[in-house]
Amino acid sequence: MSERQAPHNEIDDYIATFNAEERAELTAAEAAIDLAFLLHQAREAHGLSQTAAAERAGLKQQAVSRLEQPGANVQLDTVRHYLGALGYTLDLTVRETRTRRVLGNASLPPLPRPATRAKPPRRYGTRRLATG
Repeated sequence: MSERQAPHNEIDDYIATFNAEERAELTAAEAAIDLAFLLHQAREAHGLSQTAAAERAGLKQQAVSRLEQPGANVQLDTVRHYLGALGYTLDLTVRETRTRRVLGNASLPPLPRPATRAKPPRRYGTRRLATG
């Protein structure tokens, strides 16, 4: 019997040449993709469009679109609020990088929908006329 070998993967070979800084950048990029995909899945699981999810969360559709983009630098409170509006909570695990030992976990409750600020009334008739 012959042993089956795993297929040769040029990408893995290329990544193996990365220095520590490049591996850290790749890991950060992967995490950004994972978060964006999770936020997209949370919305899709409820069958919501970006516009409908934005209305639930009190956000603009463009903000939801940015949340679902891997390059977005999202704030933790924004993620908590958005996921809360979709019926989810956010759990964090703090893990030591080198040993992967878990220091602890925290469940962050959803944040309430931010209050909408009323627009200041528009002033009419405040134009001054020149006197001479």
